[in-house]
Amino acid sequence: MGDNGDKYYYNNYNYNMTHNDLDNHVRMASTALIMGLISVPLCFFMYTGIIVGGIAVVFALLSKGTAAKLLPQAKKGIIYGTIGIVLGYAILVTSVHTMFTDPVAHEQLNKTSVQLYGESFDDMLKEIGVSIDGE
Repeated sequence: MGDNGDKYYYNNYNYNMTHNDLDNHVRMASTALIMGLISVPLCFFMYTGIIVGGIAVVFALLSKGTAAKLLPQAKKGIIYGTIGIVLGYAILVTSVHTMFTDPVAHEQLNKTSVQLYGESFDDMLKEIGVSIDGE
């Protein structure tokens, strides 16, 4: 209830911190939530979900400011951003593993490398001193 006895009167804009559009911390926490949600499907597109998820986690932590605890949007942003990061790295590791263990995928990688760079992926690895298959 407000100062004058009216139940609809509030003396400041901080009466509802989780939905106050005037507070920059709420805006940053909401941005963290949106970026965290976007990071999950972006993991399947050139691994950009790792970057977007990391930014979401940083925004969520920065949105706390001097408050005693995180806003609900920030907590969800951390959760979804972490899922995006972990899922992105899992997809990255399985992709690299597939390139070195599946002969069909490795041959496709060599063909694509020749088309793009003029030499195969195996030749590039040999130039930097990395050998695969015990060569």
